[in-house]
Amino acid sequence: MNPDQAQCDVAVVGGGIAGLTAAWQLAEAGYSVMLFDARDRFGGRVLTLPAAPRDRNMPWLDVGPAWFWPHQRHMQLMVSHFGLEVFAQHTQGLATFDRGAASVPERFDATGQLGRSLRLMGGMQALTSALVRAAQSAHRPAALIANAHVRLLRWVNGVIEVSESDLLCSARAVVLAAPPRVLARDVEFSPPLPEALQQSLRNTVTWMGHSMKCVVSYEQPFWRNAGLSGYAVSWTGPLQEIHDASMPSSAESPATYAIMGFVTPRTSPAGTAFRSASVAERRTAVLEQLARLFGANALSVLDYEELDWSAQPLSSATDDVQPPSEHPAYGAPLFDALAWEGRLAWAGAETSAVEGGYLDGAIASGLRAARLLEATLR
Repeated sequence: MNPDQAQCDVAVVGGGIAGLTAAWQLAEAGYSVMLFDARDRFGGRVLTLPAAPRDRNMPWLDVGPAWFWPHQRHMQLMVSHFGLEVFAQHTQGLATFDRGAASVPERFDATGQLGRSLRLMGGMQALTSALVRAAQSAHRPAALIANAHVRLLRWVNGVIEVSESDLLCSARAVVLAAPPRVLARDVEFSPPLPEALQQSLRNTVTWMGHSMKCVVSYEQPFWRNAGLSGYAVSWTGPLQEIHDASMPSSAESPATYAIMGFVTPRTSPAGTAFRSASVAERRTAVLEQLARLFGANALSVLDYEELDWSAQPLSSATDDVQPPSEHPAYGAPLFDALAWEGRLAWAGAETSAVEGGYLDGAIASGLRAARLLEATLR
């Protein structure tokens, strides 16, 4: 990297929805922006995989967040601004309650028990892709750099040096847009952050940092044909909460059909045993459970995908293995303030008091970080 490339107004650490939102807004305002992400891709915990067979062009299997809700205005603004296509989560038909392999699955009408969840055509990657394009085509295009794991932030004479093993850039300001616990673990701050702020970072639960999702795709929605919604709750697992993960047809792709489920937490004996098994063994266990709940057609699959977010060090810290008993109270007041004399801003779903933990909160936090730094840099 030559010296000219290593200078910028704002460095953004973390290329998830929050970081991309902040980078886009600051670049659109005319600031030079460099965004760094340790992964080889952008999107953070948003990850949409291709449908089976693999030669289909339309990705649609969301192994990260998949839903948003009508009241979430920041997501609605993004949908409107980028012209993203929305559809409602499928909930028609009977739900299933599973007491275990020795019991017959119980059917019940779950109408009114599930909120009106919305999804994006093409998966949540459609939002990531739109933000990447917007940041790179902004009034002053942002530089988005993958495979750059920031390890050190050093504040020297009003300039923040952003380093991996070598210096990545020198910036007038920085947006930190990775999960707070991951930042506390991975990034050295020189001078150190105030103790109260360090404590806030360590205490902030990474939303869904404990989770693992499994997705099974099919040629036909056999459960719908049998009058079932695809929604199920199980006491025994390995999948604890199950949903229809299908996507309707579009101009780019035919309709695709799938069932997805959240795995029993790692802290339970069943969750530990499941994660310790081989991929083949986990696949077999999931298919056997789905066959018990929805019928033998569940064994005739197109594809099986899984992702254990609790085993992803860029998305989860050690303390996140224990799932919270309720939705955490996100948006600690210290995240609303700039650190290092107005040069260090916070973004990320867990830093937002507005819809904290959700995609809507991630967007809100990115907008907040950009707004605060614009006021400072002016």
